[in-house]
Amino acid sequence: MPDLRPQILLIILSLLLLGITFWTGSDLLTKHLLALSYRTIDKLQADQMTQVIFMMSFTVLDTQIEQDKTLTKVNINIGNSLLKSVEMEFPKSNFDEVAIAKTFGLYPQVKKIKNNQPLTVNIPVVLKAIKAEIKQEKKLTFVEVITANKSLIKLNFLFPTTEINMIESMTTQVLNLQSEDVKKLVRYQMRR
Repeated sequence: MPDLRPQILLIILSLLLLGITFWTGSDLLTKHLLALSYRTIDKLQADQMTQVIFMMSFTVLDTQIEQDKTLTKVNINIGNSLLKSVEMEFPKSNFDEVAIAKTFGLYPQVKKIKNNQPLTVNIPVVLKAIKAEIKQEKKLTFVEVITANKSLIKLNFLFPTTEINMIESMTTQVLNLQSEDVKKLVRYQMRR
């Protein structure tokens, strides 16, 4: 029987040399690739929210103020427009009416919002999301605009349509947005 020890030793040495070569080469290649700077054309901007200037004229129908230990919650019902209600939250204070006027950008000209008072507002609004609940039977869509503003929490709209293209168009017009922004922000829910 022939002696296989030199052949086995040759195979082991060649595998060992191949492994060391591969290890050294991959280490050099990795260091070279990590040293390169990568420039990206499009950057992910996940922390940016859409900001708009909300401009609308409406009449205040009713103002409901609820206070708990730390917060004052305000719900304002509105008439004569697509905007139906506005929800706000403030730290608890004795000057709720002034805080409401400041949120609408009306202070110091208006210090207290009264019922049946016509208002024209221009408010900077940072949008988080838009929820559109489509009611097929009634041919209406309730649109809830959730904001990231400090005190203005929600804007609630009522659109007299159930067609998605019309809902997006009306939302674009009411909020003074680009249609691409509306498509990114809006989420639909169908109700029968």
